[in-house]
Amino acid sequence: MKTVGLIGKVIMFAIVVIALALAVLMGANNEILAEQINPAASADGSFTGIIIVTTIAILAIGVLGAIFSWVFEAFTNPEGLLKSAIIVVACFAIVAICWYLADDTILNLPGYEGTDNEPFMLKVADTGIFLAYISASAAVLCIIYSEVRQLFR
Repeated sequence: MKTVGLIGKVIMFAIVVIALALAVLMGANNEILAEQINPAASADGSFTGIIIVTTIAILAIGVLGAIFSWVFEAFTNPEGLLKSAIIVVACFAIVAICWYLADDTILNLPGYEGTDNEPFMLKVADTGIFLAYISASAAVLCIIYSEVRQLFR
């Protein structure tokens, strides 16, 4: 059991290091740095695309890690599996509500000739924004609850 915890800590540390490196690269996204890392990417301005693809890969690793830990918990603690299942269902319900509330109206953007102004991509973007608002609000509420609870102990 301690080995799994140690492996998880090492993986989380590696993800944090990669995320920090991506943040630094994104902040220092200038022509000189882009040409040093990937000359072809700096020519067409797709250096940011490299960062986005890497971020998606990190997200996929995180999701796979969450699924692995859920399966591992099913074998080690079957009683706690119901709580985990309730949390997963609640997360899917929140995503479904955000998807339902998202707007897919085509935007009037004069001069924009890109391919992202289509209903599906607009709905995905709105869903992501709503999920970010809900996550940030939940984090703030959890912090406030934790501090208030400590006051009354």
